[in-house]
Amino acid sequence: MCRVALSSVILAFVCASNACSAVEPITNEQAQAWMLYLCPLPKSIRITGRIVVPSGGTPVVQEADNELPAIMAAKELRDVLGRGTHRATSPIKIVLRTGGPEVEPLKSLKNSDQAYRITTSPDGSNLTIAALTARGLYYGAKTLQQLLAAYAEQDTVTVPVLEVTDWPDMQTRGFWGADNFNHLKWLGSLKFNLCEQISDMGVDGNKRAYAVVKDGREPLVWEGPLYGIEFAPVVLHLEQSSQAGLIQAYPHFKGKSEHPGVLCYSQEGIDEVIAQWMVQLAKIPGVSTVDCWMTENLATVGGLGCRCEKCKDQKWQVLEARTIKSAWEKAKSKLGRDFTLRVTTAEAIEPELAAALAEFPPEVQIAYYHSLRTYNDRRLPIIPPPIEARAKAGGWVGVVPNLDSLTSYWQPFHGAAFVKYRMDEFVDKHLSGLIAYVTPRLHYYKFNVEAAAEWSWNSKGRSTREFAVSYAVRNGFKDPEKFADWSETLGPVAWHCYGSTWPAGERKKQPPPVAKRLRDGTLPEIGRTPGEFFPTPWGDIESEAQLDADVASAARALGLARELGMEELVQESLVVDGYIRSLKALSEIKKLVKGGTIAEKDRAEAAKQINNYVSALRQSQKALPMWERTVKTEPGTGLHSQTVIDLIDQIVAQMTDLAADMGVKL
Repeated sequence: MCRVALSSVILAFVCASNACSAVEPITNEQAQAWMLYLCPLPKSIRITGRIVVPSGGTPVVQEADNELPAIMAAKELRDVLGRGTHRATSPIKIVLRTGGPEVEPLKSLKNSDQAYRITTSPDGSNLTIAALTARGLYYGAKTLQQLLAAYAEQDTVTVPVLEVTDWPDMQTRGFWGADNFNHLKWLGSLKFNLCEQISDMGVDGNKRAYAVVKDGREPLVWEGPLYGIEFAPVVLHLEQSSQAGLIQAYPHFKGKSEHPGVLCYSQEGIDEVIAQWMVQLAKIPGVSTVDCWMTENLATVGGLGCRCEKCKDQKWQVLEARTIKSAWEKAKSKLGRDFTLRVTTAEAIEPELAAALAEFPPEVQIAYYHSLRTYNDRRLPIIPPPIEARAKAGGWVGVVPNLDSLTSYWQPFHGAAFVKYRMDEFVDKHLSGLIAYVTPRLHYYKFNVEAAAEWSWNSKGRSTREFAVSYAVRNGFKDPEKFADWSETLGPVAWHCYGSTWPAGERKKQPPPVAKRLRDGTLPEIGRTPGEFFPTPWGDIESEAQLDADVASAARALGLARELGMEELVQESLVVDGYIRSLKALSEIKKLVKGGTIAEKDRAEAAKQINNYVSALRQSQKALPMWERTVKTEPGTGLHSQTVIDLIDQIVAQMTDLAADMGVKL
C-alpha cells in the first residue's frame, strides 16, 4: 500500500425521486485515503467507486448460518448504515452469506475458517460478504463497517465499491490477564479472537476441587462470543495452584523440596485433581479450550523439583508434562467429549523444554512463555528452537509476549517498530497464536494493542509509518502525518531505553546498579550485549553515535509533540527524552571515573555531567504521573507508574552519594 496524505473526499451525491445516484468512480488517492480507516489492512483490497445511500435505506440480507457472529455481523452493519426513517430507495443491498460459489477460492487459504471475500456487482446493486464460517463473515463485516463509518453522516452513508480477499497470518490472536474482559467490543473490532483469564480455583476443606470464572470476568462468557472472541480459562502455574488448598487437603502431594509449591508427580491422584479442575472449566458455556500453565518459578531451589526417591532421578519437567496429559485424558473421559488442551510453558521448564514438549501429542496446543525472555523489550528473537521446530512441524504453537514498556514497570510507549519486530518473528516462524500480556490496562498501550492487531493479521502489509498515519486518522488526530513523524522519531528511542531495561533494570540488581559499577570499574562500554536478558543501562544501544542520534531524536520528538498539542504525547516525550539524556550523561560520567575515583582536574566536568544525569531523570520522574493521568480512567486508585517514580529517587540518591564519595561538589 502506498502512503498518501489524507485528502478531502467529496461526498456529494445527486438524489432524484427519493433514490440516490448509482456508482461514482473515485481516484486511487481517494481509495488509499479511505483505506486508512481500516485496521488491520486486508491482504488484498481494491476500492474503485462509491455509492451514497440514504441512512436507514440499505437492506442487509442474511443468508448465513444462524450463529452469534453472523447475527452480530448483520446487526452491526445495520447500525452503521443507520436505522433512520428515510423512505428513499437505496440503489444497493448488502448480502451476508456463508458458503456458496464465492467462497471456493477461500478454501486454499491459510486459516481459511476466518477468511472472507467482499465483492460488488458490476452495476453496484449488490455488495456481498461471503465466508466459510460465521466468524469469517463477522470479520468481513468488520472491514466493511470500518469503511462505512468513515464517511457516515446523519442522513447519508457512503458505501464503497470494492473487491476484498482476506485472511489472517496467525490463527489465534488475543490477550491474557489485565482488563481484557472490559474491552471485548473494541478487541473484536480489531479481529482479536482470544481472551484468557486465570480461574478462581483450589481445593476446599472437604477435599472438593473447584474451578470457576473469577468475579468480574463473566463478560468473557456471555459477551465475548458476540464478537467472535473465544474465552479460554486458565489453570494457574501448577506450583502456585498447589498452594490453593491442594497440599493442605492432600499433604502427601507435597514434593520433597524447600519450595512450598513443589508437587510430587509420582503420587497417585494428582492428575485426578487437575482433571477435576479441567472438567469444571470445560463446562463453562462456550469454552472449547482450557489452558494449563506449567511450573513457573523454582528459583529458590535452583530449578529443582521433587527430590523423593521416585522423582530424584527423573526430569521433573517431563513428569509434570505427563501428569498434565493424563489429567486431560481423564477430564475428557469424565466429560464424555473432547476439548482442546493448551499448555503454557514457563522458565522453570526451559532446561528440559524439548523433552517436556515431546510428551504432548500434536493436537495439544503449546504456548511459549518465559518471564525473562518473552516479557522483555530487547531487540532479540524470543522463540527458542524447540518451539520453532514444533511450529514448523504443523502443531499449534503460540507465544505470550508483553507489548508494554516492561511488565511491572509502566511507562509510556508508542512502539510500532517494537511490535512489528515481534509480530514478524512470530509469523515468520509459523506460530499460530498470540496471547499477549499488556498491563496494567490495555488502553494504557492502545497504540501497541492496535499495532499487534495490524501485524498479527497482516504482517507484510503496512509499514510502521503507514500504521501510525492510519492510527491517527482512525482516532481523529488533527495532523496524521505529523503524528507519524513523532511516532517514527520517538518510538525507536523509547525502544532502545526499554530494551536496555533503563531505568527498570536498576531495581532488579542483576546486574548491580550503575553507581556501584562505576565505583567498581565494571560498567560496560556502550554496545549491544546479546546474551543478557536485562542489559542495563545501554545494552540495546549499538554505539555512542547511536546514543547521540537518540538524544537528538528525542529532542525533535518533544518539539513535534508540542506542535501537535496532545498532552499524552508531550508527557511521553518528556519521559523518554529524560531517559536518553540520562544515559548520555552517564556515558560522560563513565569517562571521568578511573580506578574507582575522579581526578581533581575532572571534578568540575563530573559535577556538570552528574547534574545533567540527575536533572534528566527528574524530568522523566515528573512527567510519568502526568502521562499516566492522560490515559488513566479508573478513579480512586494509585498510580501504576509509582514503582518507576520511586525507583528514580533511588537511582538519583545512589549517584549523588557516589559524587560525594569521590569529592565532587554538586
